Amino acid sequence: MSTPFDPFQESVAWVADTGFFIACGRQQNNKYAALERFAAQNDLTFVIPQRVYAELGGAPDRSTPGQTPINSALDAGWVRIAAEPDYANSTVSRVMDDIRSYIARSSNRAEDQIEKADTALGAVAATLLESGDARYVCVVTTDTDAGEGTVAALAANGFEGRIQFRDGFELINKIT
Repeated sequence: MSTPFDPFQESVAWVADTGFFIACGRQQNNKYAALERFAAQNDLTFVIPQRVYAELGGAPDRSTPGQTPINSALDAGWVRIAAEPDYANSTVSRVMDDIRSYIARSSNRAEDQIEKADTALGAVAATLLESGDARYVCVVTTDTDAGEGTVAALAANGFEGRIQFRDGFELINKIT
């Protein structure tokens, strides 16, 4: 077993899921403000898969007029949308398959019922690690099965010791 890396060092990408941002609420919410401060204080940018952005972009009527919380975060620069992963890349596709299988086993669901956004976290992480755009990845999700599955899948595909899972609910509680 390798020594855990410091998620606040340079060359760590923070990849986040839909539930994490939903748990923070609107811009006026103290959790959202705390998350924005956390990102600024630690000089980090959350990377979200395009599927996560699509899931988060559909609630403008419950947000600041004309602006969803995720778009405000993008405009402020503490969130960015990852490029679409290359699904033909064998590492990316293996990681996604492994995550889907892990979640299915741990949650007793059929693999075809696993949300594509859950496997997209691993696809983005694998892409960042394989390309050298990040030395390490910290995956933040409110779905324990998805977080643990992402770590297991990336470790099994050559990225052991370079991936961590942070429970999104615990992080929110810690920073608020």
